[in-house]
Amino acid sequence: MKQDSTTIKLLTPGKDKAAEHLWQQLSQHALEPNPFFSSSFVSAFNAHKANGSIKLLLALDPSGTSALAAMPVVMVRRGLLFKLPSTLAGDYGPLGTLLLSEEATPAALSKLLETACNLSWTKTLILPFHGTDGPVYKYLESTLKVHGWDYQVSPKEDRAFQLSGNEGHANFDALKKRSSWKGAFKNQRRLEKEGSLSFSMLETSDDIQAGLEDFLKLEAAGWKGKQGTALLSRAPDAAFTHELVSKSGEADNIRVGQLRLDDKLIATNILLREQGRIFGWKTTFDESFAKFSPGQLLIYFSTQKLLEDPEFSGADSLSTPDNQMANKAWTSRFTYAKLFIGKGPIARFAMWEAQAGARAKLALKGKIKKLLGRK
Repeated sequence: MKQDSTTIKLLTPGKDKAAEHLWQQLSQHALEPNPFFSSSFVSAFNAHKANGSIKLLLALDPSGTSALAAMPVVMVRRGLLFKLPSTLAGDYGPLGTLLLSEEATPAALSKLLETACNLSWTKTLILPFHGTDGPVYKYLESTLKVHGWDYQVSPKEDRAFQLSGNEGHANFDALKKRSSWKGAFKNQRRLEKEGSLSFSMLETSDDIQAGLEDFLKLEAAGWKGKQGTALLSRAPDAAFTHELVSKSGEADNIRVGQLRLDDKLIATNILLREQGRIFGWKTTFDESFAKFSPGQLLIYFSTQKLLEDPEFSGADSLSTPDNQMANKAWTSRFTYAKLFIGKGPIARFAMWEAQAGARAKLALKGKIKKLLGRK
């Protein structure tokens, strides 16, 4: 059997310019887009949120001039016993689909997974929030079977997604006729009686920087600011966001939607963009206008604008499966799951323990919320 000559590099994000360039190229042409595995996101997150703990695994072709696959990895404790390597996917970036080139071979992908597993003596890897309906998951599943990996897949979940093209337009046209949206359009008419209602999608780097500051101020003025969870509430969060938006803006990979009543900003969102796909990263609104549901109107106008873009290839809400506002607006679904991968009896035990521990933590969290009277 011919030995695979793929090279796996273990890097600190932002420290190797040559590797950074190959990583960026892979992000732009990967089989499936994932802005949360891009250099813009990972480098900013590593510098300001992860204390330099993230490692990038980059698979290079034999010539070393092309990246075949990439995954940013952190060590996490999902159970009680082991810290395990996991791809960087969570609250700030709930998408863990691997960056994979169409040139990647099963052997190259298996070698990348093995290198990641070897970061723990348990030889185990966690892949949270991995998309399950696209070509990457099919390729991953085939590779795991062919190369004899043990793997377990959590129950699949799905969240709101907006299609592009004719089907996307048809879904949007149907939305306007649904009874669940009558209230939103009534609110629109009520707002229009108060003043001039306008929507804009900011695209240039300068406009996006100004739009970010507007977003941060509006978010900080609301309940998140009072609770201390707004992006401006903590210096690391603010620094991370500023760097991410700046780098993404330079690469034309971000949009900011704004809904205004006269000159007053009443709702705004930050949308990440990769290969024409949109990811609904952050949304906030003026709470004094809550009775008008400005967030729902913002989704409506944002969708309308996105569908006009010939490069638009779909939009991932990044919401929870039960998010009513997103589910009312975008009726297609994006399906994802958490995968546990490993080899050998210790890995199988580590996978079981991580899942059992996660279930126990979730149950405890639910009981605490119930005691505190929270939903």
